[in-house]
Amino acid sequence: MVLARRGVAGPNAVIVAVVADMALLFSAVYVVTPPSEYSRALIIAIFPVQFTQLYFGQRATIYNLACVTVFFTVIVLAAAGHGMPPGLAERFWDLSLFIVGTMLLVLLQGHVARRLKRIVQVFEKAQEGDFSLGYDEALDRMPDAITVVGRAYNRMRGRLETIVLTDPLSGCFNRRGFDQLAVREVSRALRGSHPLSVLALDVDYFKSINDEYGHLTGDEVLREMGLLLRETARLGDVVARYGGEEFEILAPDTNHEGALILADRIQHAFRTRPFAAVGVERAITISIGIASDLARNDRIATVLIARADEALYVAKRNGPDRTELWQPGMRAFDGSLPGRRSIEQGAMKLDE
Repeated sequence: MVLARRGVAGPNAVIVAVVADMALLFSAVYVVTPPSEYSRALIIAIFPVQFTQLYFGQRATIYNLACVTVFFTVIVLAAAGHGMPPGLAERFWDLSLFIVGTMLLVLLQGHVARRLKRIVQVFEKAQEGDFSLGYDEALDRMPDAITVVGRAYNRMRGRLETIVLTDPLSGCFNRRGFDQLAVREVSRALRGSHPLSVLALDVDYFKSINDEYGHLTGDEVLREMGLLLRETARLGDVVARYGGEEFEILAPDTNHEGALILADRIQHAFRTRPFAAVGVERAITISIGIASDLARNDRIATVLIARADEALYVAKRNGPDRTELWQPGMRAFDGSLPGRRSIEQGAMKLDE
């Protein structure tokens, strides 16, 4: 009644319930069973011990086995004290065999539970969009059904990562994938106090492309743009479609000089490569905003994205086909506008 009212069973409540169950079981055996058949109590006790292991874990199971040992000893000694020959040696041999056999089962189930927990951790990571953790088959000395599930996940991991973290239109990372990789790169940069750069890129006059050629052609332009950015970016750069026609590049170990060189290479590639979707008669250009700084805390990526976003708006205002490097005091829009970040607040946080 108490547990039904509270809706939760704490460790103490579980132990009390285990002790009460065993006391009831062995009291009933003592009343209705002849001493020569007390081993029946051990057979019956196997079931509550297994249920305890399944639902409450090894600690409660150890208490359960201790109760079995104590109560079995009590009823055997009580029978002997009343002159009933229980066969003490045989009864305690039965108890010993029960304890050994049950402990082996408990250890086996505990091993299985730990392996299942490993699989749960893998799937929890995957649920968060992190596919870096795979199931370690090397820890399974005797492969079984759990190993089969782990192997199946490992085979699907690459495909799941592509589905969850990649933008299907451009082939670049999506926003979720970008944010996840940014966390990894920021952590690495913090350990070595390395610089980071973020490039925000936006297609110039993309709305006119959609209006003139249609949205399907606009999608083809984004597809070609994603391919061109991946080909032009350096190994280790994180290229993502951040939304609409806006892309982001996270450049690890890159200061503002290196970021400007990368931006110049990207713009040159756009100027010299015709897009098949619109033909040679229509040039596709981009505007780029750049922000760079040393990694001082784990908020650096958020601040750099905000700064690059503002520099991008300055580039588009002064452009098209232009690159702008963020500078302190740069203002492209009111930081209080919906959907826009306050660079001033970001800079303050970065300096904390």
